[in-house]
Amino acid sequence: MNIAYKTTIALMLSPQEKKDKIIRSTDIDALSCRYSSNRLSYFFPADPYTEILVQSYQKNLQYCQGYTGLSSGRLLRSSFGEKKFPLINRGTYFRTKAIDLIVDQFLKEFPSGQIVSLGGGSDTRAFRILHKYKHVSYFEIDFPESVKIKHLAILQSEELKNIIEYEGDDKVEINNKQEFENFQPCLHTPRYHLVSYDLRNLAHGSKDFVEQLQTFNPGLPTLLLSECVLCYMNPEENIGCLKYFKDICIDYLSVVIYEPISLGDTFGATMARNLSERGINLLTFNEFPDLKSKLKFLHDICGFQTVRLTDLSSIAGYGRRSEPHKESWVDVQEIYRINHIELIDEVEEIRLLLQHYCFCFAEWSPAQNQKHLVGIDRWNWLESLN
Repeated sequence: MNIAYKTTIALMLSPQEKKDKIIRSTDIDALSCRYSSNRLSYFFPADPYTEILVQSYQKNLQYCQGYTGLSSGRLLRSSFGEKKFPLINRGTYFRTKAIDLIVDQFLKEFPSGQIVSLGGGSDTRAFRILHKYKHVSYFEIDFPESVKIKHLAILQSEELKNIIEYEGDDKVEINNKQEFENFQPCLHTPRYHLVSYDLRNLAHGSKDFVEQLQTFNPGLPTLLLSECVLCYMNPEENIGCLKYFKDICIDYLSVVIYEPISLGDTFGATMARNLSERGINLLTFNEFPDLKSKLKFLHDICGFQTVRLTDLSSIAGYGRRSEPHKESWVDVQEIYRINHIELIDEVEEIRLLLQHYCFCFAEWSPAQNQKHLVGIDRWNWLESLN
C-alpha cells in the first residue's frame, strides 16, 4: 500500500467522526481567542501557559484524525495569524474572568475541594489553579486527541510538569500519525488528572467512568465546569451528564455553565446560521433559548437546589440599568484598564453580542449537609432560585 493511498484512507471519516472533528476544532477557536487577548494584555498578570498549548497544536495537529500537514497549517495560520475583533477579545476576557472569580470563591470556602473541567482541552486554568492552591485536585476530561495535545504540551514543559507534580523526565516527540495514535492520552499525578472520555456516554449510565478519574473523592466538595461544552450535547445527554455527577457526589456539587443562547431573536438566528455554515450544531441553543428556560432545566429537570443565572453583558457592565458599572462583576479600575486596550465605539453591538451568552451557577447537596457557596451572591444575577 503506497503512502498516498494510506493517507487517503486515514482522512476518510465517518459522518460522526466529521462532526466530532468540527467540535474538537472549536478548542482551537477558544485557544486562539485567549492567545489574542493574552498578547494584548487583557489578562493581568499575563497567562504564561497559553503559548505552550499553542506550540503543541502547531507541532501535533497534523497527526490528528482528518488532518494533513497542509490542512492543519491552514487552520492554525487563520486561527492564530489573523487579528481578532475587539468584541471577541473583550468577551474572552470577561468569560475567563467570571469563571475565575467563582473558582476562587469556591476554593476560598472549600480549600480542599476538587474541580472537574468538562472538555478541558487547551484551557490553562488547571495550571494556574494548581500553582496557586496547594490542596486542590483538578480533573480535565476531553476527546482523546484533545487530551493527547495537552499531554504532549505538558511533557515538553518543565514548568508544567513541576506544577502538576509530574515525576517523570521523559520528553516524547511525535513524528507521524501512527506514533500519535499509539500515544497514551491520559495522564495522572497526585493532584492532576487528564482523562480521555466521550462525555456523551454518561447519559447511558457509564459505570467505569469514575474509576478513570482515579483519586476523585465523591465525599469532597466538587465544582464542575462546562465552558461551551454541554451545548454540543443534546438535552438528554446534558441531563445524563449532570445527573451522573450529581449522583456520585455525596457531599456537595456546584456547576458553572457558560454557553451561547438564542434568545429567540434575529441575532440568535444569525448566530445559528453562521455556526451551521461551519458544520456546528448547538443542540441546546433553541431548546433552552433564554435564562428562564435554563433555570427551569437546572432546577426542575436536573434537580439542583440553588440556581443563579446572568448573561455576559451584565457581567461586563453593559446592562441597561441606570448605573451599569455597579452591575459589573469587575471593579471600576479594571474596567477602565481594559477599555483603554482597544476602543469599542458601538456599545450596543457588544451589549447585544454578550447578551447571547449565558452564565449559570447551580448547586446541590444532600439534605443532611445543607452546604452552600455563601459568596455566590457577591455578584449580581438576573435570575435566581433557592
